[in-house]
Amino acid sequence: MIVAARRADRGTDVVERIVATGGEVHVVRTEVSRAVDVAAMVQAALARFGRLDCAVNNAGIAGPRLTPVAEVNEAQWGEVMDVNPKGVWLCMKHEILAMLANEGGAIVNVA
Repeated sequence: MIVAARRADRGTDVVERIVATGGEVHVVRTEVSRAVDVAAMVQAALARFGRLDCAVNNAGIAGPRLTPVAEVNEAQWGEVMDVNPKGVWLCMKHEILAMLANEGGAIVNVA
C-alpha cells in the first residue's frame, strides 16, 4: 500500500496500524495540487508493487475557517481549488492511466 501525504509525518499513526496488521506500506510525500508529485506517487506504487489496482483519493483542505466568504482572498480560494477538485482530478488522471495498463481498477474519491 502507498500512503501519500503532503506532510508524511502526519501519516505515522496510519502507517503503524497498517504494519501492525501485517500490511506492507510505503509513504510517498505528495502535494496533490502538483502534477509532478502525483505522477511520482503513482510511479512509486508501480515500482513497488508492479501494478495499480485500486486507489482512494482522500485529500482536501477547508481553507479559511470562520471567515466570511467576502473576506476570503483569491490566493486562499485558489489553494482550496488546487487541492480539492484539481488534486482529485490529477490523481484520477494518473491512476487511470496506470490502471488501464492492467485492464482496469477501482477508484474511490472522498469529498
